[in-house]
Parts: sequence; C-alpha cells; structure tokens
Amino acid sequence: MGLLTIDEDRCQKDGLCALVCPFRLIALEVGKTFPRAVPGAKERCIRCGHCQAVCPHGALALPDMEQEWPPFEAGRLPDLAQLTQLVRGRRSIRVYRQKSVDRELLGRCIELAHFAPTARNSQQISWLVIDDKEELRRLTEHAFDWMRSLLASDDPLAGHYGVQGLIRAWEKGYDGILRHAPGLVVMHGPQDYRLAQMDSTILLTTFELIAFAQGIGTCWAGFFQMAAGNWLALQEALQLPEGHGLTAAMMVGYPRFSFQRLPPRQQTRLSWR
Repeated sequence: MGLLTIDEDRCQKDGLCALVCPFRLIALEVGKTFPRAVPGAKERCIRCGHCQAVCPHGALALPDMEQEWPPFEAGRLPDLAQLTQLVRGRRSIRVYRQKSVDRELLGRCIELAHFAPTARNSQQISWLVIDDKEELRRLTEHAFDWMRSLLASDDPLAGHYGVQGLIRAWEKGYDGILRHAPGLVVMHGPQDYRLAQMDSTILLTTFELIAFAQGIGTCWAGFFQMAAGNWLALQEALQLPEGHGLTAAMMVGYPRFSFQRLPPRQQTRLSWR
C-alpha cells in the first residue's frame, strides 16, 4: 500500500497538502494532477498528519494512521484572557494533600499531553507514573543516598544545594526532594536518542498546564532527576526498560492550598532584530 490514498471525487487539486508537507514528499501540478508521493516518501514521512489535516475536502488519507479524525474547531480555542489565567495561574506546588490523584483523570491528562510535539514526530518518550507510597519512599531514600555521597566527597553541589540541611530534614521526617507528593511522573527514553530531554521537557510542560486546568498540582522534580542521572542504585530501582534512561520527572498531587493572586515575574528580557 502506498503512502497516500486520494479520493479523486473529492480532491480539488489545490495543492495544499503539498505546500504544508514539511519534507516536500507530495508532488502535483496545481489544478491539473492529483497528489502523489515522491519516490522514497514512505521511508521519509514522519506521520505528522499535516497533509490529511489541512485538506478542506477530506480527500487525502494516510492508510497507516487513524482515519476518523475529529474536526478542528477554531471557535473553541481559549482567548488571551483565559490563557493568561492558565499560564500565570500555574504554580509549582510543594505542599500536597495526601490523596492520590485519580488514575483515570491523570491518564487522560497524559494522553492529551502526548499530542505535544516531539523532534520529527518521533514519539520515542514513554511515561511512568508512580503513586505507591512505599515505592516513592524507597526511591526517595536512594536519592538521599546520592546526596549523602555528595556530602561525603565534598562535592561543591552539596553546598550549593544545601544538601546537609535536606538530609537532616529527611531524617526528621521531612522530604525536601519529592515534598511528600502522592505521585511522581517519570519520563524516560532511549539513551542513544539525543533529543530525549528536549522532547520530555516539551511533553511535561504541556502536561503541567493540562493538569493545572484539572485541579492537579505539579512541580518539577529537579533533585530527583539529578539523582537518577548520577546514582546507579536509583537507576536500578526505577526498573526502566533496558536501554532507557530517566529524562525528566515531575511531582503530582492535589494542592493543599489554593492561590488567590497572580504573582509578577522579572521584566522580560526581550530583543528584536
């Protein structure tokens, strides 16, 4: 089967599919010929779906992709005022209610975030959600072992991040790494995929906005991510697929407090050329 299926009764030969293709894999003479894939197109196509999505006549299909695509409704997009509330209202939550996020709701948020862009639409990043309390504590203890190693070796990071104080607090029952969050979202991808961290950042940034809109609090788990990148025991405890490494992590849970104001930020450093 070829790359494209064309309904010749619907096709208007307007060339939109060819113009929108990011790799120029579709050829036609506007107004004269039907679209056709150029030689080697099937191997080079990244299945972004632009060609099928742009056609106003529904004349083109990619046989190896889902055929029933919901219509895009421009009139349902949020306006700038709504986006302001979403983007400025999002907070990094570090105090959580001790109630796990409903798995069905969290799963829907993740499924939607999965539509965020990845390099060449490669979609090589996988998601892992950990919401078992004992498992989270076990993983956090491994992360603190990494911090203890920094302290023992006089690593400059220990002083920079106040590791000694974090360890003391942990020993007294306070978790400064995962903040007692009831859940952790872990992104992981192939260790030989050079853009895995970039893709993961895009996906998680999208996810945290979706989660916020659903009443779920999030916070980037930077300490945990650093520990996972440098401490073999934590890497092994995560039990990721062979050849995969952790690329990003985010705490999730219901916020204990609600925020009533939109804080400012430093003035934007912006230049134009």
